[in-house]
Amino acid sequence: MKAVRCSARAGSALLLSLWCIAVLSITVLAVARMVVADVDDEGLQNRRFEARELALTGLAYGMNPKIELWDPLLDQRFPDGGRLRVRITSEGARLDINRLLKERGQKTLRRLFEIWNVPSDLVSIASDSLVDWTDADDLRSLNGAEREDLLKQSQYSLPANRDFRSVVEMEKVRGMDAVAAAKPDWAGAFTVHGGRRVDLQEASIDVMRAAGGLSTEDAQRIDQVRLGPDRLPQTRDDYKIKSVADFLERMGVSELDRKRAQTAFSAGTGPARIESKATVSGTTYTIVVIAVRGNGTNREPAMLDWEEQ
Repeated sequence: MKAVRCSARAGSALLLSLWCIAVLSITVLAVARMVVADVDDEGLQNRRFEARELALTGLAYGMNPKIELWDPLLDQRFPDGGRLRVRITSEGARLDINRLLKERGQKTLRRLFEIWNVPSDLVSIASDSLVDWTDADDLRSLNGAEREDLLKQSQYSLPANRDFRSVVEMEKVRGMDAVAAAKPDWAGAFTVHGGRRVDLQEASIDVMRAAGGLSTEDAQRIDQVRLGPDRLPQTRDDYKIKSVADFLERMGVSELDRKRAQTAFSAGTGPARIESKATVSGTTYTIVVIAVRGNGTNREPAMLDWEEQ
């Protein structure tokens, strides 16, 4: 009888020991995973920090008004596989949405949507809703939408009754989903930091057609000439527009179209969009800045917008 009891006790003790070992193993594994996760997280943070520092270096290059768009400093590859890529483009080549909405009948905006093949009824909904989002009153435009109309439509943002502060704010305005369906990269045509005239040096074909009323053929011809003999953007042989009037005449644009376009375009004006993208050990960090680069003498650099990704 005693032998049976001893055997039972020994079995219980063995089970208890195995249970303790199992619990201890699970605990050790859990702690190990936590340590690995912490190490991985710290490693990621360190790589992001290094990538951000490199992106800031690229931004400093981009802000220098004396650096050329094709300078090797703006596109560097490093032995460890890292890379720094800085792109400097004209923010003035985009359409200022706040100015477009103040235009009578929003003709330029509607023309752009039509160029993008947005259905005509949805063109009116989008343009009128954009107006209602920004205007100071609660009176609904013919095809627009004010706060009361949108309270039960959570997919759209409610009117803020002020100018847009960023292009991102346009995304949730009623009707912009139809625009996005027709033109997924629509945001690249707009800015909130534009001027009265669009920079013809870098304006896209669609923007040239919408802002200046140029024909597709004239806009395409202008685009090819700007690229220079190598047909590549931002290279040493790019054609620099000095006079909009002279350039349009040289391009064979009709006198009537030239007069209309001259009021819509300028040459090489407006702030710059500087995008500095750095990659370190597979981790990428991007800084996008809208700024006046200055000219090194009378005009000092000025930041208008800053975004980090």
